[in-house]
Amino acid sequence: MMFDAYHSTLYNYGFKLCSNSGIVEDAVQDVFIDIWRLRHNLTEDITSIKFYLYRALRRRITVALGKFPLTEEISVLDENNEPSSFSNTETMLIASESSEIRSKQIQDLLAGLPERQVEALTLRYFDDFSIDEISQIMGVSEKSVRNFIYKALTSMREHRQSLLLSSLIFCLLFIF
Repeated sequence: MMFDAYHSTLYNYGFKLCSNSGIVEDAVQDVFIDIWRLRHNLTEDITSIKFYLYRALRRRITVALGKFPLTEEISVLDENNEPSSFSNTETMLIASESSEIRSKQIQDLLAGLPERQVEALTLRYFDDFSIDEISQIMGVSEKSVRNFIYKALTSMREHRQSLLLSSLIFCLLFIF
């Protein structure tokens, strides 16, 4: 039950910390095995299961990376959300290509950011953790988390003009 509910989100978060899928999958499974094995010793003071799982996974991956060399490059997972209300195939194709281009550009922007900034952004905006929870998960102060997020957003804002301009040009090419 809990495994089914959190496995994919934990795996996605873990993959952002370490691109070695074997290490991530093992770490996710180890977290759930530890919870099952130590279930009688767990405290009832846990206010957020998701927070507890993320923190445990991050700790597991950190330990695993100390044992295994990192051999793959970190990449951002791509989610394709295609609009379903288009009736025209050509319009769907244009929207799909435009979405892929924007997605690629955003991935490129994120790839240019330091790992800690990407992690902080992911935890804050995709996983809905508070600044306090993020600081505990990442093992840094709240001020550091705020700095990571601020610097990442500032950097992305500086590059958004090129993102908007290229999207506009792409759309104009298909109209005319």
